[in-house]
Amino acid sequence: MRRAVAAITAIVFGIIFFTALARQTGDVSGALWLLPSSLFFMSLTVGVFMVVINLWLGRLSNRWSNWISLVILVVAIVIQGYMAFSFVGIGSNDPALIRLQAMNLANGSRHWFNYFTWYPHNVNLTIVLAWLIQLFHVKSTLAVGYLLNIVNFILIDFTLIMSWRLIKRYVATSSAAMFALLAASFAPFYWFALTFYVDSIAVVIPLMMIILLNRYFARHDPIGKMTYAGWMALTFTLGYLVKPNLLIVPIAIFLYWCLAARINRTSVIRGLAGLAVFLVIWFAGVGVSHVVQTDYGYRLNQSKKLPTASWAVMGLNADSGGQFTETDAKQMSGNSPKANQRATQRLAHQRLTELGVWGVVKQGYQKTMNMWSTGNLTMFQSPDQFFKQPTFYQVHKNKLQFLAINLTQIIYITVLGALLIGSLFEMLSPRRNQVLFYELIVLGIYTMHTIFWTVDPHFAYMTLPLLFMMAATGLHDISDLLRQFFAHPAYGERGRTWTGIVVLLIFAIGLGYADHHNRQPLVETAVTQTQVVSSQLVSNYAQRDLLTIKPHHSIVQPVVANRPFSQLTLPEVTNQSDKLSVGLQLNGHTLYQWSADDIDAGLANTLQDPGHYTLKITNYTDHSFSLPTTASPYLPLTERSINGHPAHYLRYRVLNVFSTPIITNKQYQLLFISFAILAIISALGLEYWPDPNWQEPSLD
Repeated sequence: MRRAVAAITAIVFGIIFFTALARQTGDVSGALWLLPSSLFFMSLTVGVFMVVINLWLGRLSNRWSNWISLVILVVAIVIQGYMAFSFVGIGSNDPALIRLQAMNLANGSRHWFNYFTWYPHNVNLTIVLAWLIQLFHVKSTLAVGYLLNIVNFILIDFTLIMSWRLIKRYVATSSAAMFALLAASFAPFYWFALTFYVDSIAVVIPLMMIILLNRYFARHDPIGKMTYAGWMALTFTLGYLVKPNLLIVPIAIFLYWCLAARINRTSVIRGLAGLAVFLVIWFAGVGVSHVVQTDYGYRLNQSKKLPTASWAVMGLNADSGGQFTETDAKQMSGNSPKANQRATQRLAHQRLTELGVWGVVKQGYQKTMNMWSTGNLTMFQSPDQFFKQPTFYQVHKNKLQFLAINLTQIIYITVLGALLIGSLFEMLSPRRNQVLFYELIVLGIYTMHTIFWTVDPHFAYMTLPLLFMMAATGLHDISDLLRQFFAHPAYGERGRTWTGIVVLLIFAIGLGYADHHNRQPLVETAVTQTQVVSSQLVSNYAQRDLLTIKPHHSIVQPVVANRPFSQLTLPEVTNQSDKLSVGLQLNGHTLYQWSADDIDAGLANTLQDPGHYTLKITNYTDHSFSLPTTASPYLPLTERSINGHPAHYLRYRVLNVFSTPIITNKQYQLLFISFAILAIISALGLEYWPDPNWQEPSLD
């Protein structure tokens, strides 16, 4: 059975490896991706380099490996400290609305946005955030941003440190150092901390439960086992109240117990007692949660509540690729609970009929690609606006994103490849119960979202520490196999020399091929690029307040542009040319007057220099007109609210749109030269790999 789990893992991640290599989707245009040939050879370069490093670390003492891990941790924390105070944003949609609602609660309001009718699982996190705001007495957007960035980084570091300890204990100290190196070089572990949302909070729960489960199995006295069962239940309950799909973890524990534990009468009795403790604490926690929610004024509107099955139905939407859509949600909510259930059943039957068996399979593949194909997890979409960010990042954002996204993808493909090889090792010869547990959790998350739920790239974030642990284990297995070859009498030093030569030839041919195919689209072809100069895009569908403009009166929204811009978008004025007049002013002089077509399109194309501008929107009709705005009475979104209305903000984006190649020819060549140097280091590492008195069974 354990071989079957490893085989399923190998099949699933073989598919994911293919989608990551050749069929990426994500938050950037296709022009920003390196071609699959480049991604493959670069990932192969990184993979071989990691194997060589692992070989060398295997020759060092545990003390040296620990010191290397410590240095990596210190460097990572320094980078995190810089990012925590340099990049501050409110996030897009869900994270922003949670933050705004939490500030309202912290200031005594008990009114909840309609958003929480569709997303009741975000209520608990919002209340926790309100407690944090009250505890630290933060009032401004920047102060809240600093606090949440730090909280997220602490949780992510704690998660990775626990992962490191597990690898060190159950695999090798050298592999723990490899895990630290891989994790520290993976951008999402940093970038995701800039958005306070359920993923960055819940990521710590599976690792805590793994450690508590190990302690549970290590104890032989009934009281000790019940104690750790209680701690597991409490940990799970706290995580479940934030992110319900963590229900996968106790299911994985049960399957793991069935597959790996020694089952006898005593273990069954203790297991049932532990389960009873677990269920009592879980249900008690859910009950306490309902009491707290009620105390904070939350009442679930049953007519607007989405039926549980509706998420699976939205997952069958081929047009959205299995992602949440507001259109689908409205079809299955807004009426009585029974009517909502009937609407959900009708839509499910309709989609299953339209898709057929083969269509459902294709939909599963599309959902796999949408959720798992990109290692960046749409990290550059959220937060989509920063109130504070370094000037260097603003100016060079597109090139930095190009590098970050592709380097992240290269590391992600390397991790998937090492994980896939490790799964094959486990399938041929199961040796590690820990890997079985990781596989069960990851497969559970994959199955849940691919079959029973909607998908979104950030849903996979919770599995990343487990994927990296499995990859570090796979690298250890590959290194062990190479050590056996190098220790074989028939292989010897000449074999290492030829291995190094072959490595160099493979990378020389591969990188040259990839360079030839990538040069044309990335270096010579101009690509339309968009730089966000400034923006105010907090969704107002939940915190919406209509601002009335009297006949022949105006409202004025200040807009600050620190760099030149060529386009300005106003989503709320779209299709209002028969009511509104819009002008862009500087020092009281109108520089650009929007035409009727501009207003109907919701955007203006205008070349302007940096400066402090104002948008003047006038109602030229003889009756009052209501304009949608975002209202935030307690948390200032920016320092530039609508004049005379300090709690109201108009949504806008100030953009610099231009057409140019992503990178220059020299920058492109430097990128490939860097990976060629890695290939040379890898080849030399194999050539001069020490030949110690290392004992390993021969291959005869």
